[in-house]
Formats: sequence, C-alpha cells, structure tokens
Amino acid sequence: MRMIVRKVCVIPNPFINVVFPKIKDSVQGGTMIFISSYFEFVRVRNFLKSQNSSFCLLGEYTKQSDISRARVWFFEGMRKIMLYSERAHFYHRYKIRGIKNLIIYSLPERKEFYPEIINMLEESEDMSCTVLFSRLDQLRLERIVGTKHAKRMTSSEKSIFVFC
Repeated sequence: MRMIVRKVCVIPNPFINVVFPKIKDSVQGGTMIFISSYFEFVRVRNFLKSQNSSFCLLGEYTKQSDISRARVWFFEGMRKIMLYSERAHFYHRYKIRGIKNLIIYSLPERKEFYPEIINMLEESEDMSCTVLFSRLDQLRLERIVGTKHAKRMTSSEKSIFVFC
C-alpha cells in the first residue's frame, strides 16, 4: 500500500498573528470588529471563545434582548470586544456607543456602509481604525477608495495607508 503525503502550506492569518495579540494585551476596551460574512463572523466568534476573551455579539440572528444587553455591556466596558456583522447593520443600523478602536475584518459589500461604520468611532485622542484586506479584496476596495488608489494599495509593499 502506497501512501502519498503532501505538504500543506498554511497561510498565516493576520488577525490571529498580529491584530489579536494587541487587543488581548491592551487594558482599554471599546474594540469593535466589523465582519461582512456570516462564515467569518462564526470563525472569529469561535476563536474568541477559545481564547476566553471578553466579547459580545451583534449579529443578524441575535435576539433583541441579547442585542440590548450587548450594547450596554460594551458601552459600560463590561465587555472589551464587540463583533458586529454587516447583515445586522444592513437591517437595523444600530448606533454603537463606546467604540475607541475599530477593526474592519472584511470590507463591506456596500460602499455606503464604510463611512457609516467609521463615523461610529468616538472622537478621542486614542481612537484608531484598522482595515484588513488583501489583493483578493480589490473590487470591494475599489468601491470605497476608487480604482487608482485600490490598485496602488494592493500592489504596494507598504502596510499602512492614510486617507483624509
């Protein structure tokens, strides 16, 4: 009997390797993670559960009582992280208070959601926004920043871009 063994190349996830350690080690709460697809929403939720993180959920399948509770917990700092799905934003357009650090895990399908989500950030000195994207997200990125900027951002060696 012959056995074929193939080497599987695992692509490192920038959220798990770079972004999450910074969130986990920070004392301040107020981190909202915006996720566009439900599959990724569940994946991140399961990862946060496995790390025993202090988080709450706001998704399209979350009951209204749980949503109200999660919003209060997040605003009062009882939970450091809030997961927020694009479909929940599409249907309800909740105003989330207490966001100091915004992480856009996956770019939204609709370009008008990007400024709506960004404008939820509370104005303070230590506010920040991190957007994770790759060259595969070029079409979504084009909708937000335009074709010229999207091509430059996906082909650049730089990892930080500033827009005003």
